[in-house]
Amino acid sequence: MYRIRRLGAALAVLLGTLLAPTVPARAAAQPAVELSVPDTAYLTKRGISPTGGVRVWLAPHPGGGRATQADVTLTVDASDLEGIAGLRTRRKCGDHPFGATGVVTCRLGTLTRGKDNYPDAIYIEAVHGVSRGSHGTVRYTFSAPGAADATFETDVWVEGPELRARAEKPRKGDAPGASFGFKPQVRNAGRFPAQGFGIRFTSSRVIFPAQYSNCRYGIQFRTFADCWFDQQLEPGQAYELVEPVSVDVPETMVNGSFSYMPYLQGMTGNVEEYPGATGTDPALRQGTGPELRVRPVDTAADAFPDRYRRGEVLLHTSQTADLQVSADAIEGTTGSSTKATFSLHNAGPGRMSGTQLRITVPEGLSVVEPTPPPDPDNELEWAWECFGPRGRAYICSPENPLEPGDTWQTTLEFRIDRRVRGAKGLLEAIQDPKRPVNDPQKTDNVAPIEVRATGGPLAEPSEPNPKPSAAATGAATVEHGGKGDSILMVALAVLLGTALAGGALALRLRARAVRRRAEPSDPNED
Repeated sequence: MYRIRRLGAALAVLLGTLLAPTVPARAAAQPAVELSVPDTAYLTKRGISPTGGVRVWLAPHPGGGRATQADVTLTVDASDLEGIAGLRTRRKCGDHPFGATGVVTCRLGTLTRGKDNYPDAIYIEAVHGVSRGSHGTVRYTFSAPGAADATFETDVWVEGPELRARAEKPRKGDAPGASFGFKPQVRNAGRFPAQGFGIRFTSSRVIFPAQYSNCRYGIQFRTFADCWFDQQLEPGQAYELVEPVSVDVPETMVNGSFSYMPYLQGMTGNVEEYPGATGTDPALRQGTGPELRVRPVDTAADAFPDRYRRGEVLLHTSQTADLQVSADAIEGTTGSSTKATFSLHNAGPGRMSGTQLRITVPEGLSVVEPTPPPDPDNELEWAWECFGPRGRAYICSPENPLEPGDTWQTTLEFRIDRRVRGAKGLLEAIQDPKRPVNDPQKTDNVAPIEVRATGGPLAEPSEPNPKPSAAATGAATVEHGGKGDSILMVALAVLLGTALAGGALALRLRARAVRRRAEPSDPNED
């Protein structure tokens, strides 16, 4: 059974990703402290042989229901890791550089229930040259006058399992407001068994209703579910849920997605995870139904590609949305600069994501691209919502999905270099073919960009005016401008987890750059 207790609400989801599900303390009555620690830690940092590391945050609180516990001492015994891994500690446990494998003593003083009492972190790192599959145990013992010692253990493995998600096919035709059951599959592609594992489901739109007793669900947003399985995953074997996880589709969803990520206890890496604490997390709810379990299935290994650490299910419902575009005429004198505004309107009834504007510049004109403000303090907040040019076209992206009735606009500055006879540009609403839209009126997805230039000689056109692309039929391809999509997804996952775990402040930082062209809308942001 998966059980975990938290005090720091805003940290629970991040901690769950990087540390471990826990079990109740196996200590004597009235122990000195209560504590959650990972049962197992895998030192599996990829690409650097078996030299990865993991940090274990220890967040004790007084045992036996007491409000305070004075004179608490923690001893960390890593002698079983000799030749396998070593410790690094600091602060209340003293500054011990990497390599300690004896007993480390931490003077914690008085612990108070309801407060963060963690002594920073215990870092466990594999030694160079250790054989894969080696393992040992770290023991934590808390002592205090008048209380029984409380001892906890973490089994440390060098390398370990490698979990992969199945490559999923898109779902098409679900009715808005419908529900369906989903059974993900996970394969252990590593050489060692997984001593339990978890699956975390996330989305910005679909809802995961609370069901199973070994799963936690987001309360405030209901777009998060985290399930833990005590079952062992054998190397080379694929597993599937015995019963499905329920997924509710919002009424207004036209296209969207949700993802699931299998994870291990004590996942490794250099990301900065936060300390966790025991207690009840008000942002998460434990399911009350039966325990969800997994079973082995005969699914070919090639259904779990190496890049699929996270499974994604794209949804294309039967809901519709009428996208409409409009363009200002570009007016001015040859040699001057002028501005024009371009609009994207969602007439509903569905909510749209992933739509962009493609602005093909009329012949004889060029775009005056903006520059960041001179104040260096604003560089982090500055970004341009368009990128290009791709030939004569710029791609401009709304920052957020468009709700029914929403209108998004962008304004570009043009320089009239030459006055060309009959020159026109083109404005198009384009959509990723993997995230199509049911648009009943595609003819208003395209609009001409008129030019009314005066002064200077009238030149003859050297190329034809642009014609509507497949955007008019709903088969256009969204242009991509670089790595910004994946960066934005990492940031979104972290911020979503933080918000679900207690409404912590969500900061949206722009890329640090003197000049940054905005990337397309995140294809997973539904």
